[in-house]
Amino acid sequence: MDNLTHTLAGGLLGQMGLKRQSRLAMAGCLLGANAPDIDVFAPLFFNVQGIAFHRGPTHAVLGWPLLAAAIVGLLWLYDRWRPNPEAVPFRSLPLFLVTLAAVLSHPALDFLNTYGVNILAPFSPKWVAGDAIFIIDWVFWLVMGGGIALTVWRERRGGAPSGIPAQAAFGLLLAYIAFNLGLTQRVESAATRALLNNRIHPTEVIASPPPFAFWRRTMLWRDGKSYGVGSYSPSRGLSLTGREGLLHLDDRRLQAGRERSPRVRAFLYWSRMPMVVVDDGRAYLTDQRFLASNLLPNEKRGRSWRYDPFLIPLD
Repeated sequence: MDNLTHTLAGGLLGQMGLKRQSRLAMAGCLLGANAPDIDVFAPLFFNVQGIAFHRGPTHAVLGWPLLAAAIVGLLWLYDRWRPNPEAVPFRSLPLFLVTLAAVLSHPALDFLNTYGVNILAPFSPKWVAGDAIFIIDWVFWLVMGGGIALTVWRERRGGAPSGIPAQAAFGLLLAYIAFNLGLTQRVESAATRALLNNRIHPTEVIASPPPFAFWRRTMLWRDGKSYGVGSYSPSRGLSLTGREGLLHLDDRRLQAGRERSPRVRAFLYWSRMPMVVVDDGRAYLTDQRFLASNLLPNEKRGRSWRYDPFLIPLD
């Protein structure tokens, strides 16, 4: 998810009552909710490929307590540098648990979109994804922002500290997430049955949520050699195309690129739906999840692939 969503998630956890567990607990919530994305800076200092490392070790099981402990250490130093006798006492263990909860919120939210997260890195190459929420979701912003604002408003009016509005917002978010996970699973199951009825045996079916319209899905499917697309909406139901083209995963240039290029190997490590497209005789490695159906290669459209960040030249 985007970092505004992660920041709002940290703020919501704090306003639910976690901020009262220790001095600087709200800071722990906000820092913890964003901390796993520190991996975006890793390629600047280490010999790693960003697409394979992002949403890997710092989003994984081993990274969660380490990040929380590091944040608590920094906040402990701040507390010693700028003590405040009138504030809630600094309590290391409660602050660690609060910060850990915020850190955990990050991969939990990232799991919900199609990009995926590797929670067992570096011990497993398996990426998991819920395919339920678009990476930027207006409902998340509205519900979390509203829960935070109402909680702060009640406190500023002089009432006793209460996290009830934030807690209610959290409950609404859980219901919204459950609805979208259920919708994705139902549509993917229906698409799989429809393909099997047409004698197509899919190896992967994804119901990808589009921007804004969370009740719709963009369908992506593939079998061993070919791919197709489709759509779902409550009003029109499920619609799937036949085979639209070949994946070209047997292209010799892909194998050559895998052997010589760390960037190609990193992309294949991350990619759930790799495919090779050819434009003007040149081959590019890409991922079907990030190709809108109206941008698929077609000589009549004259689409240029050269500036797409999800296209890796193989020539």
